Amino acid sequence: MALQKPSSLERGKHLFLLLLSTRGKTSNASISTTFRAAFSSSLFSTAATEKAREEGGGGEKEDVFHLLAGKLPQPMYRAAVVNDDGTTTPISDVRSAVRWAKEAQGGKKFDQTVEMSIRLGVNPKRSDMIVRGTCNLPNGTGKKFYVLAFAENEEDREMARQAGADAVGGEELIEQVKSGKFEDLNKVNVCVATPGIVPKLKSSGLARTLGPKGLMPNPKVGTLTAEVGKAVRDAKSGGRVEYRAEKNSIVHAGIGKTSFEEDAIVENASCLMASVLQNRPKGKGAPAISNYIKRVYLSTTMSEGSRRIDPKELMKLAEEYNQRNTSMSSSPGA
Repeated sequence: MALQKPSSLERGKHLFLLLLSTRGKTSNASISTTFRAAFSSSLFSTAATEKAREEGGGGEKEDVFHLLAGKLPQPMYRAAVVNDDGTTTPISDVRSAVRWAKEAQGGKKFDQTVEMSIRLGVNPKRSDMIVRGTCNLPNGTGKKFYVLAFAENEEDREMARQAGADAVGGEELIEQVKSGKFEDLNKVNVCVATPGIVPKLKSSGLARTLGPKGLMPNPKVGTLTAEVGKAVRDAKSGGRVEYRAEKNSIVHAGIGKTSFEEDAIVENASCLMASVLQNRPKGKGAPAISNYIKRVYLSTTMSEGSRRIDPKELMKLAEEYNQRNTSMSSSPGA
C-alpha cells in the first residue's frame, strides 16, 4: 500500500494535539522540530488508518482526530470542596488539627511551639475596633518568663518577691535600667508595676526604653495593677499570653508545645478563643458574633503549612471552658 500525503487539515489536527500533549515541556526554540515530528506522525497515522480500513472489509474510515485523541493522557480533575464561606481549603476539627501539629514534630531536635492564628472581621484602622487583651492559659505555654517588678512601697515589693519576681525595686531600679547598669534587661519578658510608680517611670524617660520592647506596664493586659503579687504569679506561671490584632486583623499567639498532651493544647486553644470573644468590640459598626471570627488556623514553628480549624466548634469549646471556670469559681471550696 502506497503512503499518501495527509491533507493540510489532518496535519493541523495532529500538530494541535501534539502541542497540547507537550505544553509546558516544549520551548519556542524547538517549534520547527515539533512541526517535523507532527508531520511524520501524520504520515504514520494516515497509513495506519488506511490499513485498518482495508483489513476491516471496507468499513467507514475512522477519524484520525478521534484516533489520536483517545491515545492522549486524559486530564485528571479533583472535585473541589466548597465551604460555607466559598473557600476550598479543607476544614478540620480541633482535635484532628492538634494531632497533626503533634505529628509535625517528626525528627526535630527541639520542642516546637504550637501557634494559633485567628482572622477577625474587624477594621483595625479604627481605634475603637482594636482587639487587644491577655489570657492565662491553664496549661501554660511551656516557656520560662523573667519578670521585672516596679513598686513604690516596701510592702508591695515584698509581695512581688514572694510571688517569684526575678528583680524588684523602686526608684533605684529605675535608675539602673535607665543608665544601662541593669545587665539582665534583655532577659526580661514581662514588667509589672503598681499605679503609684508610673509617674516616675514616665518622668525618668524609661517608658521610651520599655515601650519599643513591649515591656511597658499596661492596665489593659494586667501588668499595671495594685495586686502586684497576683500579676507576678500569673506571669511566672508561664501561661500568660498577650495578643493584639495586627494590621490584617489577625490575632497570633502560641498555645503550647508539641510535647503537651492533646487535651492540654485543646484547653489552651479554648481559653485563647474565649478571651478573644470576650474582647469583641461593642461599639457602633462592630461586627456581630457571627461575623467576628472569620477563620482559625493551627501551625507549629517549623511545620509545612497549617491546618484550618472549624471556628464554630472552637467557639463552642470556648463557651464550655467559660462555663467550667464559672462553676469552679462559684463553688463553695473555690
